[in-house]
Amino acid sequence: MTDEYTISPSAVKSPDDTIPVEVDLYAKCANLWRANEDFTTGEFIYPTTPNGFSYEVTSGGRTGAKEPRYPTTLANTVTSGSATLTCRAASAGGLNSVTSPSAVSDPTGLTISNIAVSESRKITANYTGGTLGQDYDVVYTFTLAGLTRVARHRVEVRKK
Repeated sequence: MTDEYTISPSAVKSPDDTIPVEVDLYAKCANLWRANEDFTTGEFIYPTTPNGFSYEVTSGGRTGAKEPRYPTTLANTVTSGSATLTCRAASAGGLNSVTSPSAVSDPTGLTISNIAVSESRKITANYTGGTLGQDYDVVYTFTLAGLTRVARHRVEVRKK
């Protein structure tokens, strides 16, 4: 079974425009903080809203009901429930990388080019063409944590 995601919001473009698109898969790549969950010492977690840092669980325990106010100074700590989290560089651990992205237009008619990965968690591409009034799904296929994943991004071709 392949996991499939929907990417929001939709992109809107004119038939004559080429638009650059960045699909941020942070929430799929990161081990995100969750309320009232047990985390073990040595695990890395990320805030639900990215802030450029990761947090190592330096004293395992159950997180609180409310997400903490994260420190943004390396080595500073915060308590969440009974767990202690220590600020680390975002690259320290816990973030899975997106690899091998490809994309097709469904239905055909939209051109997707320059597909690449940036910051290990974002897929970038350019959308060109399409028929005025037509909606397309850009269907991305990529690998994340060793598994093939699919993400759909709606593109509306409209006059601007």
